[in-house]
Amino acid sequence: MKIKKIITLLIAAIMVFTLGACGKTSNSNAGEKEANSESNNDTAKAIHINLPESWKFESFYTIITPANSSSGYGITYYLTSFYDTLVQYDENGKLTGSLAEKWSVSEDGKVYTFNIRKGIKFSDGSDLTAEDVAKSLKASPVNLGQYNGSYGKLSTIIQDVKATDDHTVELYLTQPYYSTLRDLCLANPFGIVSGEQLNDDLTVKGSFSTATYGTGPYMYQGDGDGQTYNFVKNPYYWGEAPQVDSFSIKVLADNDAKILALKNGEIDFISGISKISSESYEEMKNSGSFGAKADDNATQTYYIGYNLSDTVFGDKTVREAISMAIDKQNIVDNIYGGLYEKADTFFSKVLPYCDVEQTVYDFDLDKAKALLDKAGYKDNDGDGIREKNGSKMAADFLYQTGSASDDNMVVYICDQLKKIGIQLTPKSAPMMDWYAMITGGKYGLTVFKTQGGYYDPSNVISNIDPAMSMDPIMSQISGFLPGKAQLISEVNSATDEKRIQDIYNTILTAMADNCLNTPIYYTHQVVLYNDKIADYEFTRDANFTAIQNIKRR
Repeated sequence: MKIKKIITLLIAAIMVFTLGACGKTSNSNAGEKEANSESNNDTAKAIHINLPESWKFESFYTIITPANSSSGYGITYYLTSFYDTLVQYDENGKLTGSLAEKWSVSEDGKVYTFNIRKGIKFSDGSDLTAEDVAKSLKASPVNLGQYNGSYGKLSTIIQDVKATDDHTVELYLTQPYYSTLRDLCLANPFGIVSGEQLNDDLTVKGSFSTATYGTGPYMYQGDGDGQTYNFVKNPYYWGEAPQVDSFSIKVLADNDAKILALKNGEIDFISGISKISSESYEEMKNSGSFGAKADDNATQTYYIGYNLSDTVFGDKTVREAISMAIDKQNIVDNIYGGLYEKADTFFSKVLPYCDVEQTVYDFDLDKAKALLDKAGYKDNDGDGIREKNGSKMAADFLYQTGSASDDNMVVYICDQLKKIGIQLTPKSAPMMDWYAMITGGKYGLTVFKTQGGYYDPSNVISNIDPAMSMDPIMSQISGFLPGKAQLISEVNSATDEKRIQDIYNTILTAMADNCLNTPIYYTHQVVLYNDKIADYEFTRDANFTAIQNIKRR
């Protein structure tokens, strides 16, 4: 049983790192949907678009875990098209209200009071009340089950949620948490659903297998066959009407097949770097026949993670030399076609608390060689590989099976490190196998990434604490911090903004000064589309595909 639990927890970790009716009207009222479509398209022909996804959808509830989605990430990346959260970030990066008009926080940081907008309805026509919000939030840890904490710390510290009147909700926490509002922007697991679709014990009713029960701009039509899923406008949507009237998501597992489907008109819009390689993006962009757009904001950091317990790579000098031997700009320009951005620091400095001066390791092969020489790493037998105390500077370089660009990057890094006397053997593996090897410490170096979106930086920082971490790379860092994991506990319960910033300064400085990882590049989310579509506006968390942000011709 213990082994089984470990396996399921690993699956949940991977789902995050790779990163939401008695007495109610039916959610599939065709007459209302058709009337809404006609009323919103008096002067323009209705537009339907097709998108591809790599897996089928088994649940339309906001919380997606291996327990309710055996085939993949389910509806996760589309949740914001169906469900609203209490708060959100606007296009300028400012935290603003969504379902909550305003909010306040108690002096001790443990009670959040939200004033809910009036006049909002769910897609089945029922009224949104404070009780729906309270039940949605309380249901989060219940339905996360053994994966509670995998999608951020907030779900682990909810003590109670109360509806004090029809439009006021109080969220009680067991401790203050500085990233509470940022976590609440995540539709998975904090999208607000109709409380009537939750059982008395707050578990999910079976109704979510055939319907969405949210307040967002779209709703599921309920007719998926495992290969195609159809969605239409929510006739009761409270916000600005979206320009796309309906859309279908078609299951196409192979990414090359997705690009081919866009070329032949079977697909109209593709979103996400998990589906669009840099090669495909450049090809379609340069064709002149398709729209291609990249988000201005960094999504995730890809970095080299080290086995800090390894005899060789546990040496700070070795890590510094490796960092100096890699020409990151060359990787960005010539392997990823300039699509991504060179990363000098672990987090992009535009993220909260991350604008910190840190040690940067510039590209300099000669300096890298000199560092290794001074530290006593020599090529004693003329085979081109340095050694010290009988230990060769050789190891496996693990990475997840991915695109040709990833293969090329790893090969390039191996070639660069060979120039300074380090021999790496590239070894790719499927996600689960890769994670098992990393967890077992069977590697020298690996390529990994931050969780991205609103998970960065707080959830990544929380994973430094080995007691709560499911990240075997980040959890090694605690040993290099003053006070070790205690510093993570302190920041997670701090209420003073200056102290929070001071702790971030300490953590990020320690990571950089000790060269505990080597940031390579920041990703930028991308989309491709045909001539049905004029433009697309990325959300602040560009991991989500927001159909409502598609602009029609």
